[in-house]
Amino acid sequence: MRSKEFDKIIEHEGACIGYMRGTSRVLLIKTGQGGSIYGYGDRYLDLALTARESYGFSVFVSATEEDTRQSFERDISIIEEELGTPDFEIFYLGVSKGGLIGIWYGCDESRIVSLVSVNAPLMINYYKSTLPAIKKMERKKLTMIYGSLDPSYNYVPFASKYADVRIVEGADHNFTGVPDAFFEIVRESLFD
Repeated sequence: MRSKEFDKIIEHEGACIGYMRGTSRVLLIKTGQGGSIYGYGDRYLDLALTARESYGFSVFVSATEEDTRQSFERDISIIEEELGTPDFEIFYLGVSKGGLIGIWYGCDESRIVSLVSVNAPLMINYYKSTLPAIKKMERKKLTMIYGSLDPSYNYVPFASKYADVRIVEGADHNFTGVPDAFFEIVRESLFD
């Protein structure tokens, strides 16, 4: 049994969302395709605990099973329902496909005040979906983080024209071997 855990696990229409109660400031973590709400080495759970305990955030960790606008809007509706109000601000962290989902659909969500994308696969629909959405994000804070060993690393110059891009040397797609670097750069990009 885990010594640390979410306050609630919400299963709805194929979604699995871990929830920790806090204030009306929301950290929404969208995992990579097929990821779990806990993350590699419990990194999402650890990040959720830190966000709540150190910054007062309510935290929602949504496992990515679909990359549709409807699934993104479903996550937002679940946040509204759990908080009991439509008045909240979202700090969004998307990892891999979750980063693309945040960029694609978060560019139209006015409650997102900060969006951090980690190793989003830029080669997926770059000109059709990703680039137009990145350009729309100019009014928001968009930080894109890439490991120097990630497959999308070669595409970073395209994104750096429109977003704050940060590189973590020696990190692969999953930040294997440098888990502390993942936690530190995400914390610094979202909260500092």
